[in-house]
Amino acid sequence: MKTVLLTVDALRADHLSQYGYERETMPAVDRLVSSGTRFDSAFANGTNTGVSLPSLLTSQYFGVDAVEQGPNVATAIGTEGTTAGFHSNTLFSSRIDSVTGFDYYEDYGSVDSADESKGGAQRAYDRLVNTLRPVVEQLGIREHAEKVQEFVFPASFVHEFSVYTDAATLTDHVLDWVSEHAEEDFFLWIHYMDPHRPYGIDVDDPTFGEPATDEEIRDLMSKAGVSPEDITPTERKRLIDLYDSDIRYTSEHVSRLFDGFENLDIWEETGIVFTADHGEEFGEHGYYYHRNRPYDELIHVPLVVKSPTGRKELDEVDSQRELLDVAPTLCAWHDIEPPSEFLGKPLFKEGQRQIVATGSFVEQDHVVGARWDGWKYISVQDTDTELFDLTADPFEKRDIAGDHPDTIAEFEQGIPNSVFAGESVSVKTDDDKVRQRLTELGYME
Repeated sequence: MKTVLLTVDALRADHLSQYGYERETMPAVDRLVSSGTRFDSAFANGTNTGVSLPSLLTSQYFGVDAVEQGPNVATAIGTEGTTAGFHSNTLFSSRIDSVTGFDYYEDYGSVDSADESKGGAQRAYDRLVNTLRPVVEQLGIREHAEKVQEFVFPASFVHEFSVYTDAATLTDHVLDWVSEHAEEDFFLWIHYMDPHRPYGIDVDDPTFGEPATDEEIRDLMSKAGVSPEDITPTERKRLIDLYDSDIRYTSEHVSRLFDGFENLDIWEETGIVFTADHGEEFGEHGYYYHRNRPYDELIHVPLVVKSPTGRKELDEVDSQRELLDVAPTLCAWHDIEPPSEFLGKPLFKEGQRQIVATGSFVEQDHVVGARWDGWKYISVQDTDTELFDLTADPFEKRDIAGDHPDTIAEFEQGIPNSVFAGESVSVKTDDDKVRQRLTELGYME
């Protein structure tokens, strides 16, 4: 049995033509849809990588410990074949000391930023920020400090490019590994990073729009992160054009990956789950990137599944599914009983799911979101509660929590107490280079 979990960072479902988008951003997925099943209502269990990927790999709401110690999807499947992982998100790497269960694991996310490429003024600015950050956080004056930073320093200083491994390089490495193991049973996890901000750094000739200069990318990324309220409609469109172009770039290399499987004559027998760790926001609720509460633009993700049996299960599934369901599905393909700690159900098992998601970088307190029976509930610990009627208000613009106390009570009774207790999105490093890279990726701006 050969199975692949293919995840793409920051990929929202409604920016794929397979989900109704007007642009052909990810044509590679057409090959999966033609022989597999599209899940129209799939949701991540976290708003950012640090929450969502551990949940995906462990089928638990808070999966950091299980990623490090087990059980997770790799420890479960590892008894039946070779396991390998290729990953490049620094936030995930900074939260996880080690990933257990993989026979081979390439963590590109732990590579340091190329500090030697920065000029003297940039390095001086970095040292100043690293010195002042603890004081700013302790005094609780971050908002004022950001305004001073924006006024005093040019955007090219505030934002510096990330050094994540691009799709071309990642695909080369994966295909090398697959070529060596094509005759074996295996479970392979591949995580592409390219749609993540900063948009446009991998594409010299964007599919959608004109090429961007380094200065333009820096200015746009910084402004959207520091002053999202000042982004103009033209700038928002430009951000979306660059984001969509990054998705198309990723698609080219996913297609190349699939071609490699066909050339090795393993395409038909390989089961593939294609999804994302979370979506991306473009000002729908005031912010950019993936910082906000668990609104649908952040948790509605693509999910397309091609069975390893070569048999098409269903064309599409409309009912809600969650990423907690992925690991049990992979176990079922390998005829393995999922560990008792797994909370999800196989994707093709009938029945709605009660979606629960956590995480937010714009809130100081723990945030919980839930989605079922046509409602969306969001709670910010000790400060705020929101409720949306998704039938009448699918874009979550009108909070009607005050009008439906009974519905609020039903959600609060249905969400596990452990989820309300929460878990912080902590960074397990004091390395200034790692923290700087997280800043470059928008997690600590």
